[in-house]
Amino acid sequence: MNTLTLAPERVEGSAILTEKFESFQGEGPWTGQRCVFVRFSRCNLRCSFCDTPESWDWSRYNPAEVSDRVPVTELVSWVRERGVDMMVITGGEPMLQQPAMTALARGLADIRVQVETNGTVAPTPELASLVDLWVVSPKLANSGMTYSTRIKPEALSALVATDRAVFKFVVTEPDRDLDEIAQLVEEHRLTPVWVMPEGTTREKVLAGMDALYDRATERGWNVSTRLHILTGAR
Repeated sequence: MNTLTLAPERVEGSAILTEKFESFQGEGPWTGQRCVFVRFSRCNLRCSFCDTPESWDWSRYNPAEVSDRVPVTELVSWVRERGVDMMVITGGEPMLQQPAMTALARGLADIRVQVETNGTVAPTPELASLVDLWVVSPKLANSGMTYSTRIKPEALSALVATDRAVFKFVVTEPDRDLDEIAQLVEEHRLTPVWVMPEGTTREKVLAGMDALYDRATERGWNVSTRLHILTGAR
């Protein structure tokens, strides 16, 4: 692993990654489609249910051991070698490294690019034009983060303006969380909406989906599974 600097987001020619792998998309509107995941390290939030703490929790992980600086040219070659037509850029929070994201998306302009983001950082105009689908996951009170930390109206407005964004919310307690989602949807004009149960076991995901079907239908929202959890895939 390479020695990390304090400001990797300023380096356009390389990205700080946690991992990269081939799989299929397990969540949201492109569920089930074959793709590669490029997981960027670092995050600006500290969600209680985070399933990738190695991207930010330096009290538990050594960043020099769990992340690596990878040249963008190397990433482009790696993706092309996989022979897929879709790349998912995820995190952590990849928007903290927009120059590297932009260079990567520019180098793979002939395949579909999906970005998973928490919606707290607005994209530059160039990056916005290179991304085919923004899967924006604003965090709710169930994340343990304060409202002003997890909700950034200007960033959400910029993502809405791309006309390529969907808004996916993680639900832990439907009776509480769905009303909070409805308020955010109305205040920030977020559409279309996907709701997804929190859970890292097959049983919990299935139970959570069961609890969401009727409630989501009543509100005109979509329900996302977590297919990778149900199948045991990566």
